[in-house]
Amino acid sequence: MFYVVPFSCFGSARNELIVRIFQKTGAFLSIVGSSLIVSDVAKKVRNGRETDPYQRIMLGISIFDILLSFLFYFLGTWMVPKETGWLWAVGNTSSCSAQGFFFWFGGFGEILYQAAISLNILLLIVFGWKQERFSKKVEKPMHFIIITFVLVLAIIPLAYETYNPDCGECSPVVLWGKCSTKDEGELCIVRGNEQVRSVLRLVGGATGFIVLIFCTVAMVWVYLYVRRQETRNRRYIFGGSNNA
Repeated sequence: MFYVVPFSCFGSARNELIVRIFQKTGAFLSIVGSSLIVSDVAKKVRNGRETDPYQRIMLGISIFDILLSFLFYFLGTWMVPKETGWLWAVGNTSSCSAQGFFFWFGGFGEILYQAAISLNILLLIVFGWKQERFSKKVEKPMHFIIITFVLVLAIIPLAYETYNPDCGECSPVVLWGKCSTKDEGELCIVRGNEQVRSVLRLVGGATGFIVLIFCTVAMVWVYLYVRRQETRNRRYIFGGSNNA
């Protein structure tokens, strides 16, 4: 069923081994870092201490990062169907679909929560909001929109069987195989939906680009605002010392 060119993404078995080792090492470090944040926020909740929106957003980023880092980057080829021949591949179609789902769910959840962090900082520093105001007016709908959006985005290819092996991981791609009714050597789509894949890549790419632009603009805005405030303070201090 699977049409795979061995090491087609890395050139050789040695290169693939190096990539997988670095990938799992980086994923492990990311999981540890995110777990520390989750543990810190959970400890505050257990001790009856209040958490602010910034900490809860960081909790969201960390949870999505753990899902992405563990199920996609750390487990990696272990969840890919063994028939593909990829290094350490011992999974099946179900585990591949699960990995693809959490790749899309965790990846875009993390991206959108990065935008949420930028929004929180922008409103607090530039517009003078308090965390209490952000919590009442923005936080709840923000969490709902992010989780709903990424959940829908991740479920659609699952419903159309469009999570398939690609370069040793499972992501939204169609699976090619030998055609049963055509000449030998020709390939057909045996699993997945090309239209779903194309639309998903378009929506995903546009979302990532919009978030990148928003975060960049927000952080530049914050930087310019803080710099302007610092300049004013220096002038005030300098003017006050001269008058004295």
